[in-house]
Amino acid sequence: MVIERAIEKLKKAGGIPDANPGLRNRARAPGQDRGRDSRVEPAPADRVSYPARVPDATGLEKNRIIDPTGNSDRSSPAHAAFRMLRSRLLNRIRTEGWTSLAVTSPGAAEGKTVVSINLALSLAREGSSDVFLLDLDMRNPSVARYLGVTPPREIIDYFSGESPPAELFFSVGPERLAIASGLHSTEHASEYLASSKFEELLDYIREVGHNPIILIDLPPLLVSDEGILLAPRVDAVSLVIAEGRTSRDGLVRAKQLLEGHTLAGVILNRSHDALAGAEYYSYGVRPKGSQ
Repeated sequence: MVIERAIEKLKKAGGIPDANPGLRNRARAPGQDRGRDSRVEPAPADRVSYPARVPDATGLEKNRIIDPTGNSDRSSPAHAAFRMLRSRLLNRIRTEGWTSLAVTSPGAAEGKTVVSINLALSLAREGSSDVFLLDLDMRNPSVARYLGVTPPREIIDYFSGESPPAELFFSVGPERLAIASGLHSTEHASEYLASSKFEELLDYIREVGHNPIILIDLPPLLVSDEGILLAPRVDAVSLVIAEGRTSRDGLVRAKQLLEGHTLAGVILNRSHDALAGAEYYSYGVRPKGSQ
């Protein structure tokens, strides 16, 4: 199984779906543009702050998470890979006017949560946007666990009506990053995400965030229906595939499920290609129209 061949096959068969013009040009709901560039950035004293949590250093290394404190080597292959991914995605985000970007994968254990966390950290360090990371893989929440922290409130508490959105978020270092996650799973994920609570949470973020970017860690597409449930309700979706793990059939089926939705790109995880000559995992991006 070779991921690159599978991608080429998809291109020849009709291509990885380009951004849907209807979605790209759709009218935004009232308040959806709040928090964009036209808004004056608040002074530091007026910014919304969230409880701080200290990540577990051992867990970060084990789970391949970039050190949120910024003390790690910025010249490392991991930092370089995510800076490249960040730059490519920011170009799309700014060109298309996106605020919400979901990250998913065809199957389990293909690296979507690691990509979500590291991308959120990298975007927050870029400094032009407040970044909000939502762990909506509520059958298997992993963001807080990978970071080794306990959130102030479980994200399922919000969806069940037990907590307001302001109590969900916490910080792990970068001033512009806020995270909402949980440690406990729920069998009611589909029902929660089908409700209007999802849009209400996005409205809250757009209200309090400056030029916000909302990253959403979704469940794998072929494992549950939540990814397909939310795909039409976000601006774009990034698909993470893992070299040596994602099957050709799984990639084709995931592509079919995302037809008609805006695909920000396909992120190749666990590539054997060395980055800058280093022995490390690397990430490749397959944005629309790439060869």
